[in-house]
Amino acid sequence: MANTSDEATAVPSIEGASTGNLFPPAHVGERLAEARRALGLTLQDIGSRTRIPVRHLEAMEAGAFERLPGRTYAIGFGKAYARAVDLPEDEVAQSIRETLGGSSAIPARDATQFDLDEPSKVPSARLALMAAAVGAVILIAGFGVWRTYFFPGANVEDLAQAADAASADPAAAAKTRAAAARKPAAAPAVDPKAEVVFTATEDNIWIKFYDGEGKQLMQKQMALGEQYAVPADAVEPQVWTGRPDAFEITVGGRNVPPLGTSEVAVKDVPVTAAALMGRPPVASQDAADAGNGARDDS
Repeated sequence: MANTSDEATAVPSIEGASTGNLFPPAHVGERLAEARRALGLTLQDIGSRTRIPVRHLEAMEAGAFERLPGRTYAIGFGKAYARAVDLPEDEVAQSIRETLGGSSAIPARDATQFDLDEPSKVPSARLALMAAAVGAVILIAGFGVWRTYFFPGANVEDLAQAADAASADPAAAAKTRAAAARKPAAAPAVDPKAEVVFTATEDNIWIKFYDGEGKQLMQKQMALGEQYAVPADAVEPQVWTGRPDAFEITVGGRNVPPLGTSEVAVKDVPVTAAALMGRPPVASQDAADAGNGARDDS
């Protein structure tokens, strides 16, 4: 009996150190499970303490270390589990190594699979580099589309030079912009055969049309809204009226400036399509019209 009692109270082997009996756990995973239950902890508690996914903890307790990501993970997880349940982590690690049979590594799973709940598992450097390259291409393409959409006629180098010039000399840049604004736009091409139409904007307005030889084309008191189209075959047609401000003129359907803006007589004014389209603005023409009227009156 003494021998039996001594055997019952003898110090168990490493595998059975936490059990206090002669029947040690079948494997290191079972030892970890018994230590966890002895402390009244659940797998979720161990997972919270170690940050190890519960499914890996279940595999360890079942002795299925081949289900873990790799040998290094198996040993590292084992040490973390041992610390959580107050077992000697070095002994647990050694037991795991013996269980693995000294193999260099547990068969790895497909390298394309990643567990989102394992922060230590990240994509390879090659995959990260490829992702960065794709991102750079997308950014460059996006910038090109943005620049083309918002600045279709702009060149990046020209814009940069303009910005440098503006920052270096704001006054000069302002003068350049003002000069560009004052520069008249290129005149549209004029069809010499475009129809010239005079429309009276007031009632009972006298007007006379004649050609370059003095031959009368039309003379009358035009009513409000009445129109007259200068004959297309007229040679050097001209006009004479005391109310140039009372007529709206169109050339090929496009409005052109009136012959005057006040009640000043105008005479011998060419009314061909080219002449009317080439006339200067009314403001600069009024003085000349007034001078013509004064000469006619004399």
